[in-house]
Amino acid sequence: DLFINVCYMSGLLGNYNMSTEERTYCFVDSLERQSALIVAINTAVENGDIIGLDGWKYIWGMIFELRDLQLLSGKNLKESDPDLLTGEARIEFSRRLMQLDEPDVIHDTPRKGIMSLVFGTGSSENLSNQLTRRGSQQSLHGKEDLLLWDEIASSDEEDEPSSNNDEYASLPYYQRSPSRQFSSVGTAFENQLFNEMAYGNDDLPVTGLERIDSRQAELLSPRGRVRNRLANLVDFNGLISETRYLCDDGLSDTLNALIDIIRDSSKNNNANEEAAISGLPISPASEAFAEILLCEVVRKNRDRFAFIWENILSAHYNSRLTCRPEGSEVESDSMILTPGIEKCVSGILKICIWASSRNVFANEVLPTLEILHPPLGACVWSPLELNLDKHLSEGLWRICRNVDGLSQIDDNAWEGILGLLDWCASRGGIPSRDNFGSLDEDDPSLQAFRSLHLMLHAEELKDIVPYGVVKSIRSLVEAGERGHCPKLSIAGLDLLQLIHTRMETLVIQKESELLLHCWNPTIDAVAEPAEKSRNGNVRQHALTLLTDMVLDRHGTCIPLLSLCEIMNSICIPIAGERITDLLRIPRNADVDLEEIMIELELCISLLFKPFLHHLKNLVSLEQEFLGIWISMLGIMTHLLGDDE
Repeated sequence: DLFINVCYMSGLLGNYNMSTEERTYCFVDSLERQSALIVAINTAVENGDIIGLDGWKYIWGMIFELRDLQLLSGKNLKESDPDLLTGEARIEFSRRLMQLDEPDVIHDTPRKGIMSLVFGTGSSENLSNQLTRRGSQQSLHGKEDLLLWDEIASSDEEDEPSSNNDEYASLPYYQRSPSRQFSSVGTAFENQLFNEMAYGNDDLPVTGLERIDSRQAELLSPRGRVRNRLANLVDFNGLISETRYLCDDGLSDTLNALIDIIRDSSKNNNANEEAAISGLPISPASEAFAEILLCEVVRKNRDRFAFIWENILSAHYNSRLTCRPEGSEVESDSMILTPGIEKCVSGILKICIWASSRNVFANEVLPTLEILHPPLGACVWSPLELNLDKHLSEGLWRICRNVDGLSQIDDNAWEGILGLLDWCASRGGIPSRDNFGSLDEDDPSLQAFRSLHLMLHAEELKDIVPYGVVKSIRSLVEAGERGHCPKLSIAGLDLLQLIHTRMETLVIQKESELLLHCWNPTIDAVAEPAEKSRNGNVRQHALTLLTDMVLDRHGTCIPLLSLCEIMNSICIPIAGERITDLLRIPRNADVDLEEIMIELELCISLLFKPFLHHLKNLVSLEQEFLGIWISMLGIMTHLLGDDE
């Protein structure tokens, strides 16, 4: 009770019926409130085991309120891993998330006004008046307008030395902890206030230039001074790093407090204003920040990852992202993409990256990738709306490049990876705005190709990647067709040829049933672009590859009836249709005659070469052979001309 009372004395919990500016002024103007915050957080860092679940809720609540008031320095509690999006993609995603029409708004410097001069008010408050989100209801505290978790305030850019003591200022945060630098937190606070009052007044120079610099230091905003004061006196990063020394119960309290706040925040978004004021509301940006802190705590406790995943994280991620079908016991709600959902998805991807790279609990974690896409995932948006496709594709690439870790995962983990591969390949294929005939570097289908190419060519994964990857490659070829990128389609066909070559092992082992089960989807994947592709180079490459695959000795190792079905339903119809289409082209058409003749020759080869190669075996099946022969006679009659 004493610790909770200290937390309330900070003034950061409650009073949500006041505006952001009023709450900021109350905290910046009160040394007592700042003292309570400093005492509470440093107590949590040093005694996290004994403050309990409620204590951690109040600690995180104060952290999120500091973030919402833009009093938390950007140097503290940062995201360790690189962003899943490129800089340009992050700007575009943030713009669409905020539903603004001008993308330059995010780059603009904060507007100068009275509140900005007094408190260093950041761009979130200024942008909040411009936001017109669908279904948004303005509350007294205005937290729903804060969407970007890492948005900076104007005071972030103020050039203020952290201390007169340069040696002290250069120390890392863990050495600047008050308990290590001073005898007590109170002594540290007193020393900090003394340095602030003495700054710029000791050893005054006689030149006018130094007096101008001193005046600039005195014009720093109160918000900037408080931010710097807290950065020097509070070990914010210790809230994360010191969790390594907590017992299992203390670590559970830390993580469950974050999860409870996230869950309550999601409920408060749909609750009325009175319920939000009486509870512990946090902004969408702080909800995303909570998901980031969740991952950071897990990252610092990798040695206890199995305990964390089984008891805490698995249930949290499944409850947030798993689709709730109609008719189930759980109420079906539509999934709305929020900053918290984005960071939740990013958190799963980053945890999967850690697990696969260190071979720690990978078989239990990687199947969770299935909840990021249909049919289990609830995060489904149309291509014209905001989506997380680029997040998923970049996370997929970072997972797949750890080939050593992938060589030791089981079938369930592979299903999760292949499902995400198929989803990313099918969601890409958007033509580049700058270069026609190519895709952007971060296009999901291109990222899927990189992952597939690396896995199928890695020596560590030889004969390990499941043959079900053919489905993903087929989606890749279709993406190249959608994006008018023949290079991607041809590269996908080359991967199918590599899969066909890998099946040589099944031929040697004479596993005819497994070979047929894997070979048929590969043949179908090659036949589709040979028949339907709009690009001549892709069609020719597919026709050549299809002919070679049927001519290979794989066809002699499958049941003869299956071979007849492939020839009668794939090879002969495709060759006949393409020959018919080529003969219909007018003589005076503006086309390359040489390209037409090349494709016509390939169609004739597809028609006759497999037939002649397998003729000895086909003769033994009179009825099937007769059907194939009649079909070929019809095509030859059309090719030679009805009159002849």
